[in-house]
Amino acid sequence: MKKTLLLLCILPFILVSQQHPLAVESASLLEPGHAQIELGAAHFLRQPFPLSGLEGNLWKLGNVRFCISLSGYVELQTEGTLLNVLDITHRQPAFNSGITTLNNPTADIGDFSIWTKFSILNEYTSELGLCVRFGIQLPNASNESGLGIDEMNFFSSLLFQKHFLGLWIINAGLGILGDPILVSSQHDVFVYGIEYILPIGETTNLYLQSAGRRGHHGTGIPHLSNAKLGIEKYITDDLSVKLFGVTNFSSTDNAKGLELSAAYTFQIMEIKK
Repeated sequence: MKKTLLLLCILPFILVSQQHPLAVESASLLEPGHAQIELGAAHFLRQPFPLSGLEGNLWKLGNVRFCISLSGYVELQTEGTLLNVLDITHRQPAFNSGITTLNNPTADIGDFSIWTKFSILNEYTSELGLCVRFGIQLPNASNESGLGIDEMNFFSSLLFQKHFLGLWIINAGLGILGDPILVSSQHDVFVYGIEYILPIGETTNLYLQSAGRRGHHGTGIPHLSNAKLGIEKYITDDLSVKLFGVTNFSSTDNAKGLELSAAYTFQIMEIKK
């Protein structure tokens, strides 16, 4: 019980660049009373930051994701990066050039997000999995470091999934983004994601994924699009490792990189039925 209370207390405070698309989220929940912790790192070449005019090789160290299922219908999540380090290879004039640090490399914490996911339909009883997900992205990264935009963003999405020759997952929703250039302004954008998971062995899955956002845009909140190819290996029933190759292909971001993470699922409390 003490462990449960501690994790619930730190959940909102467990700590992206400017910015990457939202990761694709499944339309299923953890088993009631279970939690999952995921830790990882990523490296991107020629990562641009349009608001500060910086470009360079980005290390994302300590990518953290924590989820806890309180029932069969609600899951709480938080995710973000403990440390972003940018080895600057190019500077160009931009809106925040005057306040951006001259240090090279420059480093800062990443923006963290807090999410709530609600289950609406269970695929095994309704033939289609459906969840609704709401989240807030916090402005943890500062614009003085060149890695943040100092804006709070809100997201809501519908999550669909269906098993058909593998597992198909589709996300579609709305993002309400603060504008770092125009005071008291916001941008409403369409956020999307699609993922296909194909089992290629008893303990191995192949992932194909694409995500992005479209709609109103500006210097600090550009259009985003990416594609990922990856593999997941289960070491045990509760421990898995993922490796992804990532390419971004929006007009303002052509960075390419690798993401590595490990996820562990465990029971955190007993739910009485």
